[in-house]
Amino acid sequence: MTVTTVKVPKATRDRLHRLAAADGLTLAQEIEKLIDLHVPRPKPTIGGFRSERALTAEELDEELANGFGT
Repeated sequence: MTVTTVKVPKATRDRLHRLAAADGLTLAQEIEKLIDLHVPRPKPTIGGFRSERALTAEELDEELANGFGT
């Protein structure tokens, strides 16, 4: 974790502290929760296998036999 100073009005700071206390979280955890509610983390775009439908075990074996990224 890194340390960052964020300057906000006192009223905003107090509201954040009250929210964190009500949720039983630290201030950092509350800020992270609020950010995640409004700006969800992007899904990874590299790696993995994507299919239009669920594959059978045989189809998965065939895909894997074809190699990764070839």
